[in-house]
Amino acid sequence: LEVDQSPIGKTPRSCPATYVGIWTIIREVFASAPESRERGYTASRFSFNKKEGCCPQCKGQGYQRVEMSFLSDVVVDCDECNGMRFNPETLEIKFKGLSVGDVLKMSVEEAIVFFEVHAAIRSSLQLLIDVGLGYLRLGQSSYTLSGGEAQRTKLVAELANNVRKGNQNKEREIGGFKDKTLYILDEP
Repeated sequence: LEVDQSPIGKTPRSCPATYVGIWTIIREVFASAPESRERGYTASRFSFNKKEGCCPQCKGQGYQRVEMSFLSDVVVDCDECNGMRFNPETLEIKFKGLSVGDVLKMSVEEAIVFFEVHAAIRSSLQLLIDVGLGYLRLGQSSYTLSGGEAQRTKLVAELANNVRKGNQNKEREIGGFKDKTLYILDEP
């Protein structure tokens, strides 16, 4: 696997939380809130890609692009959701007093404290901090990351994936060698 400085994510909705694989877990946390269960909300309700929970005006992007005839386009927060990406009903669901939109606006350093009892989330957040990305917002558009930030986020995604696989599988013996991952870093 080559971890280069090319942009991460395949869509403009990609963000550090989705790329390193913790957004699915965060959505499940919100879906397990008592009010979510009462309303029959599932984890898909807390996806900014699904019609049921996202803001109808910005379609879950949190911003709107204003075309300027002879100038560069301007990006502004959506005036309906105020950049929160979700519709009002979805934002009513709280976990530890915050909505899912509030969580997306958290920095990695804030989120590691907020999710301190969720080991799967915390381990990926710690990796982001370890590579110097604690200042990134969980919901920050991947297109705004520099080449170095993108490269470090890719490295974290690979390390987090290996940790998850390692927790699921015992070491295997292959051709006399234990199945392990070797990382070769060029100019780390």
